[in-house]
Amino acid sequence: MRKSFLVSTLILLLGTFVLTSCKKDANSTVVTDPFDATGFTLLSTRTFESDAHPTTGQLLVWTKSDSIVYEFKNFKTDDGPNLDVYLVNDLDNVISGGYMDLGPLKGIDGNFYYRTNNTASYSYIIVWCSDFNVKFGHALTI
Repeated sequence: MRKSFLVSTLILLLGTFVLTSCKKDANSTVVTDPFDATGFTLLSTRTFESDAHPTTGQLLVWTKSDSIVYEFKNFKTDDGPNLDVYLVNDLDNVISGGYMDLGPLKGIDGNFYYRTNNTASYSYIIVWCSDFNVKFGHALTI
């Protein structure tokens, strides 16, 4: 009886640690080094739209020869586990429609950017919860 209680307690504590360790700090604001737009051309300025969770802010798309920068301005979304940033062409079939993974979301509140040397054309940038296959929000890229 005592052994099963200890095992149950250990499992509960480990589960709590795992669940809380995969969440981002909801109170943090991220500001990366300012993006130096020298030599870049601004292609578009778009607004983030909410999908499964409230998502706001602006997306600025910059280009220079072999590089594209996706700048998030005054961005804000809900907290969640394993949030990633994807470029996609199909909002309804994110995974099966093909995507490019830009990496983990840098913050749920703030200004930051993603830079890629892949200049393939994608219609949308999305905040994607990989654990639950849920789109938090999106913006047009073109």
